[in-house]
Amino acid sequence: MRTNLDCLPCFLRQALEAARMVTQNEGIQRKVLNSVFSILSNVSVHTTPVEIAHLVHLRVKSITGDYDPYKEAKKKQNELALRYESTLSAQIAEMSNPLKAAMMFSAAGNAIDLAPNCPIPDIYKRYMEMISKGFAWDDYELFLKKLARSKSLLYLGDNAGEIVWDKLLIEELLDHFDMEITYAVRGLPILNDVTMEDAHFVGLDKVVKIISNGFDAPGTLLDRCSEEFLKRYKTSDLILSKGQGNYESLSEEQRPVFFLLNVKCPVIAVDIHCNVGDLVLKAQSNHARFHH
Repeated sequence: MRTNLDCLPCFLRQALEAARMVTQNEGIQRKVLNSVFSILSNVSVHTTPVEIAHLVHLRVKSITGDYDPYKEAKKKQNELALRYESTLSAQIAEMSNPLKAAMMFSAAGNAIDLAPNCPIPDIYKRYMEMISKGFAWDDYELFLKKLARSKSLLYLGDNAGEIVWDKLLIEELLDHFDMEITYAVRGLPILNDVTMEDAHFVGLDKVVKIISNGFDAPGTLLDRCSEEFLKRYKTSDLILSKGQGNYESLSEEQRPVFFLLNVKCPVIAVDIHCNVGDLVLKAQSNHARFHH
């Protein structure tokens, strides 16, 4: 997916947010913004949003000297999600279609930034509102058909916190299908994206094999990923790609990918032909096998 002009102010906002997590020094914050301005003014129009985000956050890290600005925020998101896990698990079990419910909860988890000061009943209410609307783009039946014919699934993780919902979805998938699932995390800290440390913290490693994609972009830049990851990517029968960053980097790919996300920005909304706030389960339309 190409970068849109609307992405540029978003990068500045992200850079300032990250700098403020690390320091209250306005001089350093301004230095970060000036430096990011210079990146954005020189970047090629053909660069993807994920590539630019990687450059931007690398610059934030080097200027502030903090290589994991979101560390505390991620820890709080993971802790809150874990406190909520049993409630959600019970809710999924009661649904008429537990697997589809788990998928919708996982997509809704992508939507709600688990703010530490947000009470659990409020989060629960917002989840149920989203779930009641269902998927705006719903390729669930096609996904089931592909699952039935697949022996291996590569699940691309997105953010901390919501990985607990990913865990619930993976448990449902393993209950319903005899398949090998591998869960991929980012190679190093970037934004509030999931790393190996987060996956172990929420106990995801007890449910599924976890690998690192070997790089610290907030998405999946295949030309920078590790050999171990690329081997899985190329040989897996099916790929489940979580979140906007993975969608931005893989939306043109010729692989059997299903995108599971919440639409959080107008640029993605236009690209997917949905509205901001929608839950999406979308098959990669470029892949020939999907047309049979």
